[in-house]
Amino acid sequence: MKKFFILLTVALAGVMLTSCEYDDSEIWNEIDNVKDRVETLEEAVIKTNEDIVALQTIVNALQKNVYVTAVTPTTEGYTITFSDGTTAEIKNGKDGANGADGTNAPVISVKQDTDGNYYWTMDGEWLLVDGQKVRANGIDGENGENGIDGKDAVAPQVRINDTTKEWEISTDGGLTWVSTGVVAEGKDGVASSNGSNGAAGDSFFKSVDTSNPDYVVITLADGTEFRLARYDESAPMFDIVDAPEVAQVEYGKSIELYVTAENIADYVINTPEGWKASYAEGVLNITAPAKDLCHFDKEGTIAISVVSEQGKSAIVKLNVMAGEWIEEIQLRTLTFEDADAKFTPYELYNGASINTWSDLVDDMQYGGSLTYTNYMTDVYYWYDEGNTELFHAFETPYWGGGHVISNYVLESYETLPQGYYGWYEVQMSTPLGGNNGSANFAVHNGYSDFFNSQIYDASLKGFEFADGVERVIDHMYVTNTNYVLNSLTFGDGFNSAATDDTYFKIVAFGYNANDEEVGSLEFTLCNGKDNILNKWEKWDLSPLGKVAKIVFNFTASEDQSGSYGLNTPAYFAYDDVAVQFAGQKVFK
Repeated sequence: MKKFFILLTVALAGVMLTSCEYDDSEIWNEIDNVKDRVETLEEAVIKTNEDIVALQTIVNALQKNVYVTAVTPTTEGYTITFSDGTTAEIKNGKDGANGADGTNAPVISVKQDTDGNYYWTMDGEWLLVDGQKVRANGIDGENGENGIDGKDAVAPQVRINDTTKEWEISTDGGLTWVSTGVVAEGKDGVASSNGSNGAAGDSFFKSVDTSNPDYVVITLADGTEFRLARYDESAPMFDIVDAPEVAQVEYGKSIELYVTAENIADYVINTPEGWKASYAEGVLNITAPAKDLCHFDKEGTIAISVVSEQGKSAIVKLNVMAGEWIEEIQLRTLTFEDADAKFTPYELYNGASINTWSDLVDDMQYGGSLTYTNYMTDVYYWYDEGNTELFHAFETPYWGGGHVISNYVLESYETLPQGYYGWYEVQMSTPLGGNNGSANFAVHNGYSDFFNSQIYDASLKGFEFADGVERVIDHMYVTNTNYVLNSLTFGDGFNSAATDDTYFKIVAFGYNANDEEVGSLEFTLCNGKDNILNKWEKWDLSPLGKVAKIVFNFTASEDQSGSYGLNTPAYFAYDDVAVQFAGQKVFK
């Protein structure tokens, strides 16, 4: 340590002895230059974003036909105040020259399209997002959220990428950024000087002309010119109070909008085809066309032209849309997948802790500890709480019928275990797993016919809404189990194999909250020996309408029944049960 200290002291002394001969001014000058360039780029970004906001305020004012009430000079330019209370801060550039400070930047501007709206441009071309133009003005001048292809307006944001030094642009509030391809600083660290629209200090705005008593003329750096009407006591005032972006009027009905009006000598109202509009005593009345009219414009613009006693005029526009309020349908799906489980954990009769769907899969397909326990005393149940609200319960053992959760897969159904109960050992399996390759699914067992309804408790099994609310069960996916596939394909000792005339169908019965049957639907599991379902297939249950519960039974051709009733195994697998829930109302 002592030796190191001595060497360090000598080194410092050497620096001190030679410092009088060393000029470090160039290094400090370069540091200052780098600092200046960084500050210039930061100022460029701030200035460009401020100008974008100001430009959007101006085009909104144009679309709303509001007046300029004041033009106030500031140390950096002008503050323009409009009759709706909005303001636009217009800042002068250093000398108005593009790229004067060497910070190359993209030329961002606006241009009016044939639909009358203003859209953002970059370097003279439309600014496109997914091939669609980005609108600068709101439908009636109010800023919105996305502004893509005629929807609510959006103000782009810009930044300079720290790594590439390229200008980037965002049209989604800064969530994503896309390079403009314009470099703000050269690779050697020297700011580029081939710029188009100047950035730091150079404005989007070339000039503000306040010499005309009737208009304020604003000229952009790319030559685009806006003429904004001034307001004075000789001008007409027609202000729709709290005007919506689009006045949504139901077919054949009317709405009233309040108006603040001053100095109106005369007015003319032009409406889209089929629409009616009138004005009297501060109220604008608008009537939408009836839905059954042969020809009408579903949407368009109502234009109110007003004239003052002094002959000055103005046009006020209001966008309108005819339609009806439709409640959107939200589908919630019971997938039986663990990732989708929302129910409150619970315990079953044997102490099994049920935290997710897989916990309901028995450890054996026949004789398992969950589904084959005390006869008619233990209850196996599941509840899709917080999602579809579907619920099912059955009294064990499972041979009496019920819906179990399964994940058993047996790819080949051509052979089954031997013995009297061999077929029971694959009753909960499919050759496919769940729908779309998922893990879990449900298996239904149970039926009622002329024979077993007399000697067994053959109540039909199904599912219901635990909260008692009637809903539309939109659809579910269905397939055959291995046991049924084997039985229909080869016969199983109880049942003969299917022939060309064999059919085997599920029947779904819908019930309302009063336990009254409201309808039934059939789904075919087998339609002849060459059409036995061995894949997942969608079953549309929506024709049943709103139901409180659905139960299932089977119907079969005569060759699948005998003296003791149905011989075909009364099983099917199902998955992805979709239920309709009320969503938000939309105007269409």
